[in-house]
Amino acid sequence: MTTDELLLTLKESKTDLGRLVETMQRNQLPNLVVPATAVRAWQERDPQAWAMVCDWLATQGKGVVQI
Repeated sequence: MTTDELLLTLKESKTDLGRLVETMQRNQLPNLVVPATAVRAWQERDPQAWAMVCDWLATQGKGVVQI
């Protein structure tokens, strides 16, 4: 899935995962630090969207660092 396709899909999500993807793509960040509570919320609210983002992160060589 391309970044544009992922972002289009995430527009329908109940989460703000699209912002995470946009930020990482725009700023070419290898990792992004986010609160662990945010990750748990993404997993609970929209596990399918979170799984798609995790797949995208893996293919891009990027990661999320939970604090």
